[in-house]
Amino acid sequence: MARTKPSNVTYIRDVQHADQVMGEMAEIKRSIEQIEGEMNAAIDQAKAASDARAEPLRKRLSAMENGLAVFAEHNREALFAAKRTLEMVFGAMGFRKSTELTTVAKTTWAMVLGRLKELAFSEAIRIKEEANKDVMREWPDERLTLVGARRVEKDTFWYELKKEDLGGGV
Repeated sequence: MARTKPSNVTYIRDVQHADQVMGEMAEIKRSIEQIEGEMNAAIDQAKAASDARAEPLRKRLSAMENGLAVFAEHNREALFAAKRTLEMVFGAMGFRKSTELTTVAKTTWAMVLGRLKELAFSEAIRIKEEANKDVMREWPDERLTLVGARRVEKDTFWYELKKEDLGGGV
C-alpha cells in the first residue's frame, strides 16, 4: 500500500492509541469502499438502463439509415444527376467519390511490396514494410500496373443531419 502524508494531523499519544487510530482508519476505508461500490453499482445500473432505453432507438436509426441509403441508390439518377449532394431542410445526403487501391488478379499486397522493392519505388513503402497506398494513389495507372496494383473507383453514400433545425426537440 502506498504511503500517505496527511494534511491535518491527529495527535497520537502512544502505541496503543496508534493501534486504535489504525483500526478506525481501516473502518473508514471500508466504509469509503462500500460507498464507492454502491456508487459504481448505481452507475452500472444507470448505464444498463440507458442502454436498454436507447437500443430501440439505435435499431430504428439503423433501419432509417439503411432505408435512406437504399432510397438514394434507387433514385440516384433523378436526385443526383446535376449535383452529388442534395440539400434538404433537415440535412443533406449525397454520394462521395472515393478511390481505393486493390491488387490485380492473382497478386497479393506482399507481391506488390516485392515489386516496389525490386523497382526501387521506396517512397511507396512504409517503414513497417507495407505498400504505401497513399503515395501509390497519386501514381498513374501504368505505374500501378507495373507493380501489380490497380485503381478501383466507387461511390460511398453519406448523410448529415441538421439537428438545430429540429426546433425544441433534441
